[in-house]
Amino acid sequence: MQRLLDQAALLIRDAREQPPEQAGRGFQEAVALLEAVPPGRERDGMMALAYLRLSQVQRKEGKTKEAERSYMLGYSYARTSREERVRRLAERLGEELTG
Repeated sequence: MQRLLDQAALLIRDAREQPPEQAGRGFQEAVALLEAVPPGRERDGMMALAYLRLSQVQRKEGKTKEAERSYMLGYSYARTSREERVRRLAERLGEELTG
């Protein structure tokens, strides 16, 4: 399981440096890997981060509905993970969506 977490972390990190289309695929790949890992604080925090970053990319691409769905999933995972940094990111992105 740790190998999957490590792979997902690399995908999330690398996706941030890529153009939006490639970044979106990277975040989706990370989510797919993380779905194979049992729920837990680390996994849920990474799921939150991947979905929240995916939401940002989708917004840039004009995919509003997809971005909203990804944001809601990310926000939910951020709350269950109890990871403060990820929760703050979710709240900041929520303000951007509504503001």
